[in-house]
Amino acid sequence: MALRRRPTVRLCARLSDFFLLLLFRGCLIGAVNLKSSNRTPVVQEFESVELSCIITDSQTNDPRIEWKKIQDDRTAYVFFDNRIQVKPVPPVCRVPKAVPVGKTATLQCQESEGFPRPHYSWYRNDVPLPTDSRANPRFRNSSFLLNSETGTLVFSAVHKEDSGQYYCIASNDAGSARCEEQMMEVYDLNIGGIIGGILVVLAVLALITVGICCAYRRGYFINNKQNGESYKSPGKSDGVNYVRTEEEGDFRHKSSFVI
Repeated sequence: MALRRRPTVRLCARLSDFFLLLLFRGCLIGAVNLKSSNRTPVVQEFESVELSCIITDSQTNDPRIEWKKIQDDRTAYVFFDNRIQVKPVPPVCRVPKAVPVGKTATLQCQESEGFPRPHYSWYRNDVPLPTDSRANPRFRNSSFLLNSETGTLVFSAVHKEDSGQYYCIASNDAGSARCEEQMMEVYDLNIGGIIGGILVVLAVLALITVGICCAYRRGYFINNKQNGESYKSPGKSDGVNYVRTEEEGDFRHKSSFVI
């Protein structure tokens, strides 16, 4: 007797803004009868809810049960193989904008909501990158390692060929999500320009030093006071007294010098 696949039986239950879809697959012979205690549950956000699916009659020994979520015409696993499954959200990617040739570069990709924990893969210009650049001849001019568990992509020494648009995809059994593309530019170090700039700075410093020395020699920085001497106002000589008389109104010589 030829085996005939029965149509898939679906039971939909509305929950907040999305539908939960229950699928029974693998029914080759006989029928599967289902019922639910609540076909249209309505709950508040962050509150618990119980969705029931009762098999009243089945000629299948081990039916495959899948709970799925349908949102925006996209389907994702919610419960499958006796495990809760959550589709990843778009991960957060960190890509350096510019890196000089020969330097190290680290690209990071992180996603925190997917369950089971997602695996990560990196793409450059829409081309998937291997976990080790040495394992693929196509990337022989690169030197990077990709950790698919942590989402870290490390370049030990970047080359010009490593420039491009990078993005990461986080995926698990429930689905996948990617971050936006980000540009990483690898540029050459202008050694000649750096040396030339250093020489110009040294030349400017030398000219400033020579100018200061010349100005000092020409006396621009010398104090107006006489070197080694201090200015004294005229005072009275030793042994001489000047007295003032009321009649004359000036000083007269009173005594002579004492020798």
